[in-house]
Amino acid sequence: MYVSQELLHHSREQTLNNLLGLSTAYLTASQRLSEVFAAAGRDTLHHGSKQLAQFGHGQIDSLAQFPAVLWLEGSARQSRLLDAASTILADTHQALIRTAEAQVRLFDLLVYSWIHHAEQSSPWEGEIALAALRTSLESAETTLHGMSAAAIETVQLAEDNLHQVAETLTENHRTTRPNGRGRTTHR
Repeated sequence: MYVSQELLHHSREQTLNNLLGLSTAYLTASQRLSEVFAAAGRDTLHHGSKQLAQFGHGQIDSLAQFPAVLWLEGSARQSRLLDAASTILADTHQALIRTAEAQVRLFDLLVYSWIHHAEQSSPWEGEIALAALRTSLESAETTLHGMSAAAIETVQLAEDNLHQVAETLTENHRTTRPNGRGRTTHR
């Protein structure tokens, strides 16, 4: 395969597609993060207005529980926010890894084409060096693919760990309630 106009056109088109995919991933992540933060803000305002309404209706017993309830509810909301943000960031990171790998494969395709062209027009000694170069490039591609897969798996494991932490914090909010004397009890 020679470096033809069609190959160059294909590589430019694929590069633009890779950039478009990456831009789409970033825009989607931005939109999802905006939605998550907006929902968290609305949720915080809603809970704050409920607390103020309790004070306004003269529920004095809620005053003794206020700091603990506020902290517990806040930690549960923050853990849900952390969980949602980590999912979005993990998805975006994985898209970045996949796009980078696709771009490297495209570059390698061009290099293979140039190696093939050089092999056709070089003496046998040059062919040996070019074959070694091709083998090195193939090994590098295999290594990159393995590293990309490991990186994606690592991102997934980190996301799963953050999900577990968020779930634990949310469970602690459900099982820990303030009693009437300003102390927390575990249920």
